[in-house]
Amino acid sequence: MKGKILIIFFFLTFLCFSQTKVGDVHFNDIDVFDKTELMLNGAGEKDRYYAIALYLDFEVDGVEDGIMVADKDTDMAFTIKPISNISGDRLKGVIRNGLERATDGNSYLLENQIRDFLKLFPQKINKYEIFRIVYSKDKKITLYKNKERLGSVNDSFEFKKALFKVWLGDNPEDAGLKEDLLGAFEENPILGKWKAYDKKTGVAINIVQLYMIENRVFGSIERMLRQSERDAVCYECEGDDKNQPVEGLVILKRLSDKGGNKYTGGKYTNIRTGEVSDCQIWIDKNDPDILKVKYKGSGGTHQWKRIKASVKNNREDFRTVKGF
Repeated sequence: MKGKILIIFFFLTFLCFSQTKVGDVHFNDIDVFDKTELMLNGAGEKDRYYAIALYLDFEVDGVEDGIMVADKDTDMAFTIKPISNISGDRLKGVIRNGLERATDGNSYLLENQIRDFLKLFPQKINKYEIFRIVYSKDKKITLYKNKERLGSVNDSFEFKKALFKVWLGDNPEDAGLKEDLLGAFEENPILGKWKAYDKKTGVAINIVQLYMIENRVFGSIERMLRQSERDAVCYECEGDDKNQPVEGLVILKRLSDKGGNKYTGGKYTNIRTGEVSDCQIWIDKNDPDILKVKYKGSGGTHQWKRIKASVKNNREDFRTVKGF
């Protein structure tokens, strides 16, 4: 049992690194804010000045949903990453001017909360520091710098609506940036859960979860389908995989994108023999729910079938979690 826990921990640790790149910076595809898991909806860059990402727990249809997002009383967050050394006053100026635009010149009605929020920012902001603006359903806005909590503004729903309209409203700071933040989610069709089959008998063997780490695809056995194999151990495996539970074992490693939904140059571990072989995987355009898997000694191309999920769960299959 201890070994199984270690494997699961190792698997989850790997998942911490799936990210989306914007310019020179990366954003986690799923992040945890105040113990709440949120999904990256979109991200963009402002004039080589800062990059910003929007995190939500619900779907949006596109740029027309900006006001809906800003006015919604639910958990959400922005992550801001300066891409140059700037002063705190400059960032405060961006926010204050944006609030004036967002409220049609009526930001004075929120002046106390604006001041309380802006004074949380440090005087100097260094390149690649991470600021998180987190709104929670208890009507509180909290500001983080890296892992440090800088403070909160309470009873802030009205202020939150105005603040989020700085980037998402009808008169945003940057219209192109608004489109980037509210862009529709585009999933990677390779990623998610697949059911693997014995090529000779056609019997389903296991469920494999494919995920991405630093632009490489990995695959872990989520569940063995034969009850007698649920507690199986890979005695024949080598290195760190030796004597580890099969459930949780990473059997596909470091596959590189070659375009056209094809990934090559990876390694496949045979859980029966422990043999590690070169492998490649791909999806044909006319058959998107079949994953082709080929490795040395496979006896040809194997076909895995996609396991479909609900919309929200399907999004989560393509994202990974990292707390701060």
